[in-house]
Amino acid sequence: MDELRNRGVEDVLLAVVDGLKGFSDAIRAVFPEALVQTCVVYLICHSLDFVSCKDRRTVAGALKDIYRALDAVAGEAALAAFEAGEWGRKYPVIAQSWRRAWSECVPY
Repeated sequence: MDELRNRGVEDVLLAVVDGLKGFSDAIRAVFPEALVQTCVVYLICHSLDFVSCKDRRTVAGALKDIYRALDAVAGEAALAAFEAGEWGRKYPVIAQSWRRAWSECVPY
């Protein structure tokens, strides 16, 4: 990020990141006004890492209500419904990972 600043980048409005630890903090340290968004594709793929092969298509479909929600409130409700549902109970780490990333999942 410092190198980007040194090359003349004055501001970053939106940065889309994956789950690399510390990257969001590095962006905000150099570009404090930047809106940092976790990539939804990354969240989906990361979620499916915990799912058996035979369940992946169905679980991926169940996640759609979360990331297609109209706003953060509806997304939170969809996440809670997923968590309480069959797939959330079978794979609780999925909802946990979305909740950890939630503050950077909903800005945009």
